[in-house]
Amino acid sequence: MQETLRIEHLSKTFPGQAALIDVSLSVAPAEVHALVGQNGSGKSTIIKILAGYHQPDPGASAWVDGHPLQLGDGEDAQKLGLRFVHQDLGLVGMLSAVENLALSVGYRTGFARHIKWSEERRMARQALADLGVEGIDVTAPVAALPPSQRTAVAIARALVGWEDGAKLLILDEPTATLPDDDVKRLFEVIHRLKDRGVSILYVSHHLDEVFELADRVTVLRDARKVAETTVSELDHEGLIELIVGHQISHGTSSEVAVGGDAILSVRGLWGGTVEGVDLDVRPGEVVGIAGITGSGREDLLGLLAGQTPRLAGTVTIGSVEVANFDPRAAMASGVAFVPAERSVRGTIGTMSVRENLTVTDLSRHFVRGRIRRRQEITETEQWIQRLSIRTSSTEAIIGSLSGGNQQKVMFGKALRLHPEVLLLDEPTQGIDVGAKEQIHQLVDEAAGEGMATVVASTDTDELVRLCNRVVVMVDGRIAKVLTGGDILPERIEHIQLQTSRRAS
Repeated sequence: MQETLRIEHLSKTFPGQAALIDVSLSVAPAEVHALVGQNGSGKSTIIKILAGYHQPDPGASAWVDGHPLQLGDGEDAQKLGLRFVHQDLGLVGMLSAVENLALSVGYRTGFARHIKWSEERRMARQALADLGVEGIDVTAPVAALPPSQRTAVAIARALVGWEDGAKLLILDEPTATLPDDDVKRLFEVIHRLKDRGVSILYVSHHLDEVFELADRVTVLRDARKVAETTVSELDHEGLIELIVGHQISHGTSSEVAVGGDAILSVRGLWGGTVEGVDLDVRPGEVVGIAGITGSGREDLLGLLAGQTPRLAGTVTIGSVEVANFDPRAAMASGVAFVPAERSVRGTIGTMSVRENLTVTDLSRHFVRGRIRRRQEITETEQWIQRLSIRTSSTEAIIGSLSGGNQQKVMFGKALRLHPEVLLLDEPTQGIDVGAKEQIHQLVDEAAGEGMATVVASTDTDELVRLCNRVVVMVDGRIAKVLTGGDILPERIEHIQLQTSRRAS
């Protein structure tokens, strides 16, 4: 049987770093093949070489349906039938869904080469409907769409003209920003494509997705392939062990002492999709915020951190009421916020690890009007060591780090403020299983030091792992508060999918 894709002896070396070492990989016809590994293991490098973004080291070979593929040549990949949905989606934010889809296949034109805009809009809506996605304003700039809709546009763009010779769809973390309902729709699309004979190379940190979707899995670790096997031969723990190279202990935060009066007190909070929330969080307590998109879960932490204007209500830290829509006032009151969208709101991609880590408070390094750079570097080195951040130096550009290591820099930036209240929005989104457990341990340590911690997450297993209480939001309000043995994934999921008042 002719393989859809075959790669042999693929290596890639960057200055001072081997990103891939002699990796071979094959994808069979009508197969969903998962590619997994920790951040920095080489997954994205493989995809970027296939897409023509990087050139491989000499000695690599590849074939698509038996035809030689020139690795590092994007035009050749397109001609031979490779289609991509990258982790950053690759959309042009100022353009509409109609225009982004047309970038793949061109515009339909009529007399005097005038664009048939009504037909373009109809085709865009149809392409999205084929994914089970409707109700998107296809004429709005995609930058104005929520993450789930932007992902749908990117997938639709990759599938436009699929019948015209496409062979392999490559999905890089396609569910990273999708709510559960949209994930299910994407899975339905993947199953339909597979039934039509399409091959799919699927990159994900969500191992449940691997077991639900994939026929085979290739595991990368430290730039090398360590396993290629059928998914049916593995269980969850076995796959984790292949990815990280050792067993992971699954601790809990239940032993952390919680007590005293509330540090964080919220009363009658309105703003965004939040409608009248009251919440108290005590020292050493980890409170989870669960809810589907639109429930208020995604807006709550921004309101508490002063990133989003509140329409009504109060936020009090200790005895100090925090000014509305004022991030500096929130920080001065003892709040540290780690936002969900790392590359947009959490880091400055062109600045170094040192600059990103210390940017929120340089005052401790000011002496007589000058920054003591050596002192700043020393502090950064201490945080790199404490958080096990993998970086070539304090001066490495943060955008060159893996997602998990960027996330740890964000944690360091927050923790160095010695906050009383730590707000974490999707703290492990888009990072691998090893880095995820390291982040969880940092949350445990923060709680152990007496911080009041609030974690908003769509990962119900994460909430079970971390939290003393879980607040489930529906339609902007608190629908249920779970504690102790009631904090179970199935309980959280059942409550957050209650019938919406707005839909009734």
